[in-house]
Amino acid sequence: MAYQDKPYPSQETPLQKIITAENVGLFVKTARLERGLTQKDLAGDTLSERTIRRIENGKVLPNLFTFFYILYRLDLPVERFLYFINNLFL
Repeated sequence: MAYQDKPYPSQETPLQKIITAENVGLFVKTARLERGLTQKDLAGDTLSERTIRRIENGKVLPNLFTFFYILYRLDLPVERFLYFINNLFL
């Protein structure tokens, strides 16, 4: 009998349902406001205010480069984002 892969039954929520545009936007907006920054401040010379606004409003999910740039501008480690997401689902 040949071995066949079977789906692993898991109680865990897939990342696609956790890391959504809305959750990332909430994180970015919360962190920005905690630091007293405007959307223009956060955008810097690399992004536009419109891009920040669309991310914060949950309209788009930023790519990794944009996300890490935002973390850099906010002076936050990626662990802070993971902590935030984890607390949303506790």
